[in-house]
Amino acid sequence: MKKGFCLIMAAVLAMMALPGCAKKTSEKAELPQTITQDDWSDAKQFVELSTGIKIAYVEMGDPNGEVIILQHGMTDNSRSWSLAAPYFAEAGYHVYLPDLRGMGKSDAPDGYYTPITYATDMKAFFDAMNIEKAILVGHSLGSYTVQCFSIMFPERCNKIVLVSSLPMENYQITTLLPAYQKYIEPLAEDGHPSDAFMDKWYATQSHEEEFTDVFDTFLSNMKKEAQVLSKKAWKNIMLGMIAVDMTELYSQIDHSIPVLVLHGDNDTMALTQYQEELLEIFAVDENSYVNYEGIGHNIQFETPRRCATDILTWLETGSLPK
Repeated sequence: MKKGFCLIMAAVLAMMALPGCAKKTSEKAELPQTITQDDWSDAKQFVELSTGIKIAYVEMGDPNGEVIILQHGMTDNSRSWSLAAPYFAEAGYHVYLPDLRGMGKSDAPDGYYTPITYATDMKAFFDAMNIEKAILVGHSLGSYTVQCFSIMFPERCNKIVLVSSLPMENYQITTLLPAYQKYIEPLAEDGHPSDAFMDKWYATQSHEEEFTDVFDTFLSNMKKEAQVLSKKAWKNIMLGMIAVDMTELYSQIDHSIPVLVLHGDNDTMALTQYQEELLEIFAVDENSYVNYEGIGHNIQFETPRRCATDILTWLETGSLPK
């Protein structure tokens, strides 16, 4: 009996040595350092979350590097960070760029999407991808997600970066509600925002010469990918931001988490007048705040090199470039 058992085990070990039966290792497959605008959409992968939705995401950089998650703004998708993402990948970070609920190629279920909704999805994304802790960088709506996530799940945050952000006190209602009522609410149920509205929604320009050739292609794709979203998705995204005031959560902030704030002084959404309050809420000092002169709401694609350089320098040194 013992001899037969040994023969069986020897056969099993021999099979495991064959290429087709080799034991899986912990090594991760290589990831791209750069992705072209033409290839960005096709580079997306998908994962089912415990919150019941399927999320699309792009993955770049060093698979064994520290995880950094770049989150986009309202009606955008992961392409929003595509011009800046290669800097993080080339610096050795393991970069994830998810499409948030209702946007890009991610699922768009019924119901308003609040920052708490997105933060809960993000925690489920961490769990699905076996991410223990990460650096979280959020632009606009994505920055609200990062704010909520850092309050709800501080143990999963290494550092956070808020780009074109505001205190979560419904300060955007004066711009969002009129825009929704004028351009989205009148649409037919199967309708989409007009070209004129999309031009206004993405009224921005490049401020770095090295991106001149690619910027028009980038922005054209951004407009098309937002415009194709359904009326229901636009409604759930915009009204979800308007409907909820999150300020009571600020008493739960873990101030041991380092915070960087980036703001453009031409931003007509995240207004300059509210930045001092945001800095006070998160106890941000002068070494962790950048005011970009002449830059608008979309810092990460108006000036992607400088945006990425500032974030990377702060992550590595705790201060900003001199």
